[in-house]
Amino acid sequence: MRSCEYLKVSGKRRTKIIELGNIRFFKGRRELTHSDKNLKKADSVSITFELQKRDTKSDTITQYKSNDKRLCPVIIWANIVQRIRSYPSSSNKSTVNTYVDELGNSYQITGPQLLKQLRRATTAIGHESLGFHACDIGLHSARSGAAMAMYLAGVPVYTIMLLGRWSSDAFLRYIRKQVKEFSKGVSSKMLINEDFFTIPKSPRDDAFTQSSSLKRSCNNNGLHFKEAVRPLVRAFC
Repeated sequence: MRSCEYLKVSGKRRTKIIELGNIRFFKGRRELTHSDKNLKKADSVSITFELQKRDTKSDTITQYKSNDKRLCPVIIWANIVQRIRSYPSSSNKSTVNTYVDELGNSYQITGPQLLKQLRRATTAIGHESLGFHACDIGLHSARSGAAMAMYLAGVPVYTIMLLGRWSSDAFLRYIRKQVKEFSKGVSSKMLINEDFFTIPKSPRDDAFTQSSSLKRSCNNNGLHFKEAVRPLVRAFC
Protein backbone atom coordinates (compact mmCIF):
# COMPACT_ATOMS: atom_id res chain seq x y z
CA MET A 1 0.00 0.00 0.00
CA ARG A 2 0.95 3.64 -0.30
CA SER A 3 1.98 5.15 3.01
CA CYS A 4 -0.82 7.73 2.83
CA GLU A 5 -3.32 4.86 2.91
CA TYR A 6 -2.37 3.73 6.41
CA LEU A 7 -0.54 6.72 7.94
CA LYS A 8 -1.09 10.38 8.64
CA VAL A 9 1.22 12.19 6.24
CA SER A 10 1.92 15.83 5.50
CA GLY A 11 0.44 17.63 2.53
CA LYS A 12 -2.95 17.45 0.89
CA ARG A 13 -3.82 14.00 -0.48
CA ARG A 14 -6.85 12.70 -2.35
CA THR A 15 -6.22 9.23 -0.95
CA LYS A 16 -8.25 8.19 2.11
CA ILE A 17 -6.73 6.33 5.03
CA ILE A 18 -8.20 2.85 5.38
CA GLU A 19 -10.96 2.50 7.94
CA LEU A 20 -12.00 -0.60 9.90
CA GLY A 21 -15.12 -0.82 7.76
CA ASN A 22 -12.88 -1.34 4.71
CA ILE A 23 -11.38 -4.55 6.12
CA ARG A 24 -13.12 -7.92 5.83
CA PHE A 25 -12.07 -11.45 6.75
CA PHE A 26 -13.25 -14.70 5.18
CA LYS A 27 -13.11 -18.32 6.23
CA GLY A 28 -13.94 -20.27 3.12
CA ARG A 29 -16.94 -18.41 1.67
CA ARG A 30 -18.16 -17.13 5.03
CA GLU A 31 -17.37 -13.59 6.15
CA LEU A 32 -16.24 -13.29 9.76
CA THR A 33 -17.23 -10.36 11.94
CA HIS A 34 -14.49 -8.34 13.61
CA SER A 35 -15.67 -9.67 16.97
CA ASP A 36 -15.27 -13.30 15.91
CA LYS A 37 -12.88 -15.08 18.30
CA ASN A 38 -11.49 -17.05 15.34
CA LEU A 39 -10.65 -13.96 13.32
CA LYS A 40 -6.96 -14.89 13.13
CA LYS A 41 -7.93 -18.28 11.71
CA ALA A 42 -9.50 -16.72 8.60
CA ASP A 43 -7.92 -17.81 5.34
CA SER A 44 -8.05 -14.42 3.62
CA VAL A 45 -8.38 -10.70 4.26
CA SER A 46 -9.86 -8.18 1.84
CA ILE A 47 -9.30 -4.43 1.89
CA THR A 48 -11.43 -1.99 -0.09
CA PHE A 49 -9.72 1.23 -1.15
CA GLU A 50 -12.55 3.72 -1.47
CA LEU A 51 -10.52 6.57 -2.91
CA GLN A 52 -6.97 6.24 -4.12
CA LYS A 53 -4.33 7.94 -6.23
CA ARG A 54 -5.68 6.62 -9.52
CA ASP A 55 -9.28 7.09 -10.64
CA THR A 56 -10.57 3.64 -9.68
CA LYS A 57 -12.87 3.77 -6.65
CA SER A 58 -13.90 1.03 -4.21
CA ASP A 59 -11.08 -1.21 -5.41
CA THR A 60 -10.93 -4.43 -3.35
CA ILE A 61 -7.70 -6.39 -2.98
CA THR A 62 -7.58 -9.81 -1.29
CA GLN A 63 -4.60 -11.58 0.24
CA TYR A 64 -4.56 -15.18 1.47
CA LYS A 65 -2.85 -16.26 4.66
CA SER A 66 0.83 -17.11 4.34
CA ASN A 67 0.97 -19.60 7.25
CA ASP A 68 3.97 -17.68 8.54
CA LYS A 69 3.72 -16.92 12.27
CA ARG A 70 5.01 -13.37 11.85
CA LEU A 71 4.53 -12.31 8.24
CA CYS A 72 0.94 -13.30 7.57
CA PRO A 73 -1.47 -10.65 6.21
CA VAL A 74 -4.44 -12.28 7.95
CA ILE A 75 -2.81 -12.38 11.40
CA ILE A 76 -1.30 -8.90 11.09
CA TRP A 77 -4.58 -7.27 10.06
CA ALA A 78 -6.54 -9.26 12.65
CA ASN A 79 -4.20 -7.92 15.36
CA ILE A 80 -4.67 -4.35 14.14
CA VAL A 81 -8.46 -4.66 13.90
CA GLN A 82 -8.82 -6.33 17.30
CA ARG A 83 -6.61 -3.72 18.99
CA ILE A 84 -8.56 -0.76 17.58
CA ARG A 85 -11.92 -2.47 18.23
CA SER A 86 -10.91 -2.73 21.90
CA TYR A 87 -10.97 1.08 22.21
CA PRO A 88 -14.28 2.36 23.63
CA SER A 89 -14.57 5.03 20.94
CA SER A 90 -13.89 2.73 17.96
CA SER A 91 -16.29 2.31 15.04
CA ASN A 92 -16.26 1.32 11.39
CA LYS A 93 -14.97 4.83 10.66
CA SER A 94 -11.88 4.42 12.84
CA THR A 95 -8.74 4.62 10.72
CA VAL A 96 -6.14 1.84 10.86
CA ASN A 97 -3.47 4.20 12.23
CA THR A 98 -5.49 4.91 15.39
CA TYR A 99 -3.73 4.43 18.71
CA VAL A 100 -4.97 5.08 22.25
CA ASP A 101 -2.48 5.33 25.11
CA GLU A 102 -2.92 4.20 28.71
CA LEU A 103 -4.41 7.59 29.65
CA GLY A 104 -7.09 7.28 27.00
CA ASN A 105 -5.54 9.83 24.65
CA SER A 106 -6.18 9.02 20.99
CA TYR A 107 -3.50 9.53 18.35
CA GLN A 108 -2.96 8.85 14.67
CA ILE A 109 0.33 7.18 13.82
CA THR A 110 2.26 9.43 11.44
CA GLY A 111 4.67 8.94 8.59
CA PRO A 112 7.70 10.31 10.46
CA GLN A 113 7.03 7.93 13.35
CA LEU A 114 7.01 4.87 11.13
CA LEU A 115 10.01 6.07 9.12
CA LYS A 116 11.98 6.36 12.35
CA GLN A 117 11.14 2.74 13.21
CA LEU A 118 12.01 1.50 9.71
CA ARG A 119 15.40 3.20 9.81
CA ARG A 120 16.05 1.89 13.30
CA ALA A 121 15.36 -1.66 12.06
CA THR A 122 17.57 -1.08 9.02
CA THR A 123 20.43 0.02 11.24
CA ALA A 124 19.96 -3.02 13.48
CA ILE A 125 20.10 -5.43 10.53
CA GLY A 126 23.14 -3.65 9.13
CA HIS A 127 24.51 -2.38 5.83
CA GLU A 128 26.52 -5.55 5.21
CA SER A 129 23.35 -7.68 5.16
CA LEU A 130 21.13 -5.28 3.21
CA GLY A 131 23.51 -3.44 0.91
CA PHE A 132 22.10 -0.03 1.83
CA HIS A 133 22.04 2.35 4.79
CA ALA A 134 19.13 3.57 6.88
CA CYS A 135 19.31 6.99 5.27
CA ASP A 136 18.69 5.40 1.86
CA ILE A 137 15.13 4.28 2.63
CA GLY A 138 11.81 6.07 2.91
CA LEU A 139 8.19 5.20 3.51
CA HIS A 140 7.83 4.15 -0.11
CA SER A 141 10.56 1.55 0.39
CA ALA A 142 7.99 -0.85 1.84
CA ARG A 143 5.95 -0.66 -1.37
CA SER A 144 9.09 -1.08 -3.45
CA GLY A 145 10.24 -4.03 -1.34
CA ALA A 146 6.89 -5.78 -1.72
CA ALA A 147 7.01 -5.45 -5.51
CA MET A 148 10.60 -6.72 -5.54
CA ALA A 149 9.71 -9.69 -3.32
CA MET A 150 6.89 -10.69 -5.68
CA TYR A 151 9.13 -10.33 -8.73
CA LEU A 152 11.90 -12.47 -7.23
CA ALA A 153 9.32 -15.12 -6.31
CA GLY A 154 8.26 -15.38 -9.95
CA VAL A 155 4.86 -13.72 -9.51
CA PRO A 156 3.55 -12.75 -12.98
CA VAL A 157 3.95 -9.08 -13.84
CA TYR A 158 0.21 -8.58 -14.35
CA THR A 159 -0.45 -10.00 -10.87
CA ILE A 160 2.04 -7.55 -9.35
CA MET A 161 0.28 -4.70 -11.17
CA LEU A 162 -3.18 -5.77 -10.01
CA LEU A 163 -2.23 -6.37 -6.38
CA GLY A 164 -0.24 -3.14 -6.23
CA ARG A 165 -3.03 -1.28 -8.06
CA TRP A 166 -0.75 0.04 -10.79
CA SER A 167 -2.58 0.95 -13.99
CA SER A 168 0.61 1.23 -16.05
CA ASP A 169 4.17 -0.08 -16.18
CA ALA A 170 5.17 2.64 -13.70
CA PHE A 171 5.67 -0.13 -11.14
CA LEU A 172 8.87 -1.10 -12.98
CA ARG A 173 10.54 1.75 -11.11
CA TYR A 174 10.22 -0.42 -8.01
CA ILE A 175 12.00 -3.40 -9.57
CA ARG A 176 15.62 -2.80 -8.58
CA LYS A 177 18.02 -4.32 -11.09
CA GLN A 178 20.93 -3.70 -8.71
CA VAL A 179 19.49 -6.37 -6.39
CA LYS A 180 21.89 -9.31 -6.69
CA GLU A 181 19.13 -11.90 -7.04
CA PHE A 182 17.47 -9.91 -9.86
CA SER A 183 19.37 -11.79 -12.60
CA LYS A 184 19.63 -15.12 -10.78
CA GLY A 185 19.30 -17.97 -13.28
CA VAL A 186 19.30 -15.74 -16.35
CA SER A 187 22.74 -16.81 -17.59
CA SER A 188 21.73 -20.48 -17.23
CA LYS A 189 18.51 -19.93 -19.15
CA MET A 190 20.47 -18.29 -21.97
CA LEU A 191 22.12 -21.68 -22.58
CA ILE A 192 18.86 -23.63 -22.85
CA ASN A 193 18.59 -22.77 -26.56
CA GLU A 194 22.20 -22.04 -27.32
CA ASP A 195 21.73 -23.27 -30.91
CA PHE A 196 19.16 -21.29 -32.84
CA PHE A 197 18.36 -20.74 -36.50
CA THR A 198 17.27 -17.52 -38.15
CA ILE A 199 14.67 -17.95 -40.90
CA PRO A 200 16.17 -16.61 -44.17
CA LYS A 201 14.66 -13.56 -45.76
CA SER A 202 11.80 -14.19 -48.15
CA PRO A 203 12.56 -13.67 -51.88
CA ARG A 204 9.51 -11.40 -51.94
CA ASP A 205 10.97 -8.97 -49.43
CA ASP A 206 11.02 -5.43 -50.72
CA ALA A 207 14.15 -3.64 -51.80
CA PHE A 208 14.75 -2.17 -48.36
CA THR A 209 14.90 -5.49 -46.55
CA GLN A 210 17.07 -6.86 -49.35
CA SER A 211 19.74 -4.20 -48.85
CA SER A 212 23.31 -5.39 -48.78
CA SER A 213 23.71 -4.77 -45.05
CA LEU A 214 20.75 -7.01 -44.21
CA LYS A 215 21.94 -9.64 -46.67
CA ARG A 216 25.24 -9.83 -44.83
CA SER A 217 23.39 -10.35 -41.53
CA CYS A 218 21.56 -13.30 -43.07
CA ASN A 219 24.86 -15.11 -43.52
CA ASN A 220 24.88 -15.70 -39.75
CA ASN A 221 22.03 -18.24 -40.00
CA GLY A 222 22.74 -21.26 -37.85
CA LEU A 223 25.50 -19.56 -35.87
CA HIS A 224 25.94 -21.21 -32.49
CA PHE A 225 25.46 -19.00 -29.45
CA LYS A 226 28.73 -20.15 -27.95
CA GLU A 227 30.58 -19.53 -31.22
CA ALA A 228 29.19 -16.02 -31.40
CA VAL A 229 29.96 -15.17 -27.79
CA ARG A 230 33.36 -16.85 -27.44
CA PRO A 231 35.33 -14.04 -29.20
CA LEU A 232 33.65 -11.51 -26.91
CA VAL A 233 34.53 -13.57 -23.85
CA ARG A 234 38.16 -13.75 -24.95
CA ALA A 235 38.20 -9.99 -25.58
CA PHE A 236 36.91 -9.13 -22.13
CA CYS A 237 38.87 -11.78 -20.25
